[in-house]
Amino acid sequence: MPLIYLLIVVAALLLAVGRYKVHPLIALLMAGLALGCLCGVGAAVTVDLLMQGFADTLKWIAVVMVFGAIIGEITSETGGAQRIAAAAVRIAGPKHVCPAMGITGYIVSIPVFVDIAYIMMCTVTTAVARRSGRSVLSVGLSLAAGLTATHALMPPTPGPVAVAGILDASLGRVIVINAVVAFCAMSAGVWWAATVAGRVSLASDPSGGDARSADDAQSFSSGTSDDPQDHVRDVDDQDVDTSIPWSALLPIVVPLILISVRSFLPVSDDASRSAFLSVWTVRAFEFLGLPLVALTIGVALAMLQYGRDFSMARLAAATERGIEKSAAVIMITGAGGAFGHVIKNAGVTEWIAQAAPMLGTLGWLLPFFLAAIFTTATGSITVSMVTTAGVVAPLAASIGVSPEMAAALIGSGAFCVFHVNSSFFWLLNRLHEAPPAVLLRTYTAQSLCMGLGGLAAVGLMRLCGLR
Repeated sequence: MPLIYLLIVVAALLLAVGRYKVHPLIALLMAGLALGCLCGVGAAVTVDLLMQGFADTLKWIAVVMVFGAIIGEITSETGGAQRIAAAAVRIAGPKHVCPAMGITGYIVSIPVFVDIAYIMMCTVTTAVARRSGRSVLSVGLSLAAGLTATHALMPPTPGPVAVAGILDASLGRVIVINAVVAFCAMSAGVWWAATVAGRVSLASDPSGGDARSADDAQSFSSGTSDDPQDHVRDVDDQDVDTSIPWSALLPIVVPLILISVRSFLPVSDDASRSAFLSVWTVRAFEFLGLPLVALTIGVALAMLQYGRDFSMARLAAATERGIEKSAAVIMITGAGGAFGHVIKNAGVTEWIAQAAPMLGTLGWLLPFFLAAIFTTATGSITVSMVTTAGVVAPLAASIGVSPEMAAALIGSGAFCVFHVNSSFFWLLNRLHEAPPAVLLRTYTAQSLCMGLGGLAAVGLMRLCGLR
């Protein structure tokens, strides 16, 4: 019976969030309370379980989310994203604009929320499309593929951090595994954008855009266009520096490296037996690789982007904005962890453990399909991931996947599929005057392609022995 109660509660949760627009924080807490009462745990005990799960989930990831948001705010304010885009296009060349924009999104979305990043990069997208001779939709969806891939899979983005916390997964191993999965998902999305969406013309495409030559694209990437109207004045009314933007890249890359390295270090007691690392080296990286410490270093590096314009007032303002923008995600994450804690203690896991053999060799796909169902129903990647993680956390061992692989499956499933209930769907509609019917054929189909690309990457890892 507990399994049936769980299915009923999850269905009600989907209906509440997707159909009746109940806020996920309220819906998740009410779902946990309902499940506990239905399973005979008792109302008072269920409330205690909810609060315990809420606190345990947020005890280390809340500050990490805020620090990641602060890095994103500084990067947005100082134009770091535009510099990354210009450098990527220059390095890739005019014939590889779509992959360049995908990689730009892959990097930029790690600290910056997707909607904000796309709005911030919209003028760059238009300029790149005009100078490369490609449609705005193909360039924009290439950027969206990169933005969405890391938003769903790469810490310190809130969703992946939340999933890692709820699943009790090693954040360093999640970074390493999800970096590969995100790249495969992005590649699938970029391929779709370049080959299918590239054939679609919009009213917002710059006039004469299709007649632009590769020489025009090259002049953009090198910053040497002779046509006064071809200078990139769309981007904050100033030329974009196309040199490699180390000040914008380091705050993103350094924390990821530190956290990843820490997860593969030998245990401190065994460090003396290592032929390559001293005890003090291991202990140093064990400290520097702690997510809180690594993100603190990232914030310090992000401050370098201010240059001579740095002031404590600007840093305080960026911190305030980071707290405001991450607060809702933090609360939803805590609610997802609370729901998962009730599932774990309500007797549901024992029933699923008994039913797991019925799934056979396909049980490992459960996190992917659950996330896909929640994304399709709610239109929110973060809500989908947090809710799915809460359901999957007590079941991972029963279906034969590690917490890290479960995180990758949840992130991949969270791509499937975006349609009219997604805020980003309507963002594309407004920014590029793209009709909904066109976006359903391009953006919605691209999201499915990305989900399958991520799933294929996880499947290959399993074939190689990773579980």
